[in-house]
Formats: sequence, structure tokens, C-alpha cells
Amino acid sequence: MKKIWSICGMEVKLVFRNPRNYLIMFAMPIIFTLLFGNVMNESEEEKATILYVDQDKTTLSNGFIDIMRKDDSLFTLVETSSMEASQKLKKKEADGVILISKGFGEELKTGIKPEVRFERIPEFVSSRTVTDYVSNKLSTIVNHVSASKTWSEYSGQDWPVMFEKLQRDEQVQNTLIKRVDMNSDAINEKNISAKGSGFCIMFLMIKLFTVTGVIIEAKGNGVWYRLLTTPVTRFQVASGYLLSFFLIGWIQFGILMLATNLLFDVSWGNPLPVFILVSAMMLAFVGIGLVIATTAKTLEQQSGMASLIVIPTCMLSGVYWPLELEPIFMQRIAELLPQTWAMRGFSDIIATGTLESIMTSTMILLLFAAIFLTAGIKKIRL
Repeated sequence: MKKIWSICGMEVKLVFRNPRNYLIMFAMPIIFTLLFGNVMNESEEEKATILYVDQDKTTLSNGFIDIMRKDDSLFTLVETSSMEASQKLKKKEADGVILISKGFGEELKTGIKPEVRFERIPEFVSSRTVTDYVSNKLSTIVNHVSASKTWSEYSGQDWPVMFEKLQRDEQVQNTLIKRVDMNSDAINEKNISAKGSGFCIMFLMIKLFTVTGVIIEAKGNGVWYRLLTTPVTRFQVASGYLLSFFLIGWIQFGILMLATNLLFDVSWGNPLPVFILVSAMMLAFVGIGLVIATTAKTLEQQSGMASLIVIPTCMLSGVYWPLELEPIFMQRIAELLPQTWAMRGFSDIIATGTLESIMTSTMILLLFAAIFLTAGIKKIRL
């Protein structure tokens, strides 16, 4: 293990000995976050207009609408008909429409959480915020109906009486649903956090794909052959280099996390989920970089291949702009990219901060890591 750490330490020192590396690793992500993060925040300050169509017209559907209206800080909610909603969306006079279908109340009475559809214009980038909001309000009314029925069984009174009381009780409403203000500092911090994590991911990929090119250089200069004349094995040499790539990535990302937090108040969330997610992401990127390095014949080829991979995939995966802006077929392609799952994982951490929320993203990133590390290691020729 000591020999592996010695090789690792040698490569880490070589990277940080070159002053030019600091520009790509630290300066550029901070500059991009400052410029584009603020631009996106300014463009998202205007309050959205969301239409709603109530096809059920029952007490419970009205109650659901009342619950949404009690917290109108996310968007302006406007009633309309199905035909008018369709026309306004085509003319882009509204950002989206919430559709409450017939049978909404009956499903609630039977204990089923009814489906509420949300349609939007392509330019509306906060659709996930709206859908999360609607889902939370649905959970609230489901809880109200369930609590009302339970109370009715014990008291003998009709459950609609208790349901109306719960609807009027603002204190109960606030305990069930956490108030989120679209115009508050919390949402602005979430927006810039997304931009900060996105640009950190992009420049992390650029650097990791660059440092893995040391494999080509080491083979060309005969460094590995000279190392093998010393008392080290092929496994120790390969492990030392892979460990150095992982540590370089963590040093870069760790410093960027600290810098963006201090400079822009970027919130990265609970440290434990962040550590797990970033480590999985790092392994995936090291694996991809290793495949590139073992495929390319020269440093020029390696650099060209890295550029062709990083820029287009970051565009597709929502690093530069929200994924919702892209056509559906491009969003489907984005599901096959590790950056998409990394961005999704960071969003989940910021939203909930729990380990459970990042399990899917982490497992998929580890799958990427296993595939690419295995392919890259098999292609290494010492």
C-alpha cells in the first residue's frame, strides 16, 4: 500500500506544481458560476401564471384548489376552461395548466391519491417545482380526508364537518406542508446552487479527462517501464495512478464546494449524502477518462476526444440550462449520461438532504463507474 501511495503522491504533486492547472480547476468554475448563475436567477424572478381546470366540481376538488390558493407565493393560480387553457398555452399567455379530472373526489373518498396532470409550455423551466408543489398539496388533502374519516368513526359525526375544519385551520395546514417562496432567498440559493454544481461538474470532467492523459505521456516517456524495474507490480502502478486521479478530483471539487459556499452562499446540503454522491460521480468520471486515455494514441487525440465528449454531454444533461428546456427525445438521451444523474442527485440533496433521496442517482453512477473502469483497466498495456 505504501508503494501505491508513493506513486499517487508523485502524480498529485506534478498536477499542483503547474500554475496553469489552477485556472481550469478553480478560477473558471467560479467565474462561470458568478456570471451564469446570476443571469439565470434574474430571469427566474418573475412570478409564473398557472391555469387550472376543475372538471370534477366537487367539494373535495374545491378543497384541493383552496389548499393551493392558501400558499400563492409560487405562482398566480387562475381558473379557466379546458378550451381556453389550450388556447392560452398555444399563445404562451400562461406558463402551464393544472388539470383536475372528473372522479377526483370519488378517488379521494376511497383512499386513492388521484392523478393531477400538469402541462406546460417548453420555455417554463420551473416545472419540477410546480409538480412537487402539487404533489405536496395532494398529500395534504389525502391526509385531511383520512383524518376526517378516522375522526368520524370515533365521534359518530359526519366526516365532511371535520374536513371543513381542517381546511380552515391554517395552523394544521402549515404543519403538513412546508411553505416555499419562489421569490425568497431560499429559492434563489437553490437556483445558483444548481448552476454552481453544474459548472463544478463540467470543469471536474475537463480536469479528470486531462490528468488521465498522463497515462499516454508516461507510456511514451518510458516512465512506467522504469517503474516496473523497481520492486513494484503492475497492479501497484495502475492503482497508484487511479488513486491519484480520484484524489485530484476530490481536491478540486472539495475546494470548489468551499469557495462557492463562501462566495455565493451555494448550499450543498447534508455532507454525508454529498460525500457519497461525489465519490460515485468521481469514480464514473475517472472510468470514462481512463477509457479515453487508453483508446487515444497521442495526447492530441486524447484532448480532442475529451472535448468532444465533455461539451456536448454537459449541454444535454442540464449543466448549462434546465433539462426541461430540451425536447423530449433529448431528455431521454440525457438519461444515459452520468452528469444527468449527478445533477439530479445534487438537486435531491438540496431539496431533502436524505440518503434515501440519492440512492437511485448513486447506484446509476456506480454502474457507470463499474462499466468504464473495467473497460479502461482491461485496455491498459504497461
